[in-house]
Amino acid sequence: MKTLSLRVDVDTLEGSIKGIPALLRMLDRHGMRASFYFSMGPDNSGKAIRRIFRKGFLAKMRRTQAGKLYGFKTMLYGVLLPAPIIFKRAATEMRSAREAGHEVALHAWDHVQYHDLLDRKSRAWLQDWFDRAHGAFAEVFGEPARGAVSPAWRSNDATLEIQEAFRLDYAGDCRGTEPFYPIVKGRTLKTLQIPTTLPTMDELLGLDGLGGHEVNARLFSLLRDEALNVYALHTEVEGGALAPVFEAFLGGLKDREIRVLTHAQWLPELHRGNPPARELSRREIPGRAGWVSWGG
Repeated sequence: MKTLSLRVDVDTLEGSIKGIPALLRMLDRHGMRASFYFSMGPDNSGKAIRRIFRKGFLAKMRRTQAGKLYGFKTMLYGVLLPAPIIFKRAATEMRSAREAGHEVALHAWDHVQYHDLLDRKSRAWLQDWFDRAHGAFAEVFGEPARGAVSPAWRSNDATLEIQEAFRLDYAGDCRGTEPFYPIVKGRTLKTLQIPTTLPTMDELLGLDGLGGHEVNARLFSLLRDEALNVYALHTEVEGGALAPVFEAFLGGLKDREIRVLTHAQWLPELHRGNPPARELSRREIPGRAGWVSWGG
């Protein structure tokens, strides 16, 4: 049997206010549940412009028509417009995902600052980042987060060690092929890593001339039998300009009788597989600008 987990990353205010409701309607029509991961703090999307000198960034922006995907206003936040605090503006939309029966968990405090400056930040800055994110999540949902996934699949020894103290059921801080326990400085941590195994829509879109529905066909071809399959989507993309493409993807899952589970639902089966312990590495992957953490 093929099983897939839908990991929904919510990166921006626009993706929270408009993208969450759009995805909830689609998922409800197909009778599927997903895992939603929320960015809680300032939407500094406009500061992503500093990636302009990163290899492959401009090509990706042109290939995916990023302006249409994310919207003009979002691309000004933190630069020409003040950065709004997302959880203060979108708590109702966040809670609506839990009310609809989906898993809710944590993604970020300041998504862009973490993504771009992770290795330049001190441990004290990172500790404060995690504390703020977890505090905001508890304020919105009235309970601590049981899962968390890092922005852009980036992590380092400090983030993994800080995260360990929150006693999560699992984390998703990397790309890879199977669940595993990370080894940091010779010590095996207790927080299970569930990697994202499939390429994302914006990594494939326009690559080798692929259109939206051709991307869907590529994704279906990559699903593995009796193995971890995790597809990461974004409320700003699949819940926005590419909603029709994602709706077709959901229909294809039903047609192929692919079992869809949240991360939390799948967790007991993953534990029974006795996941190994291993160190994380870094690598570049096709269609993405910059490195990602890799494990499993």
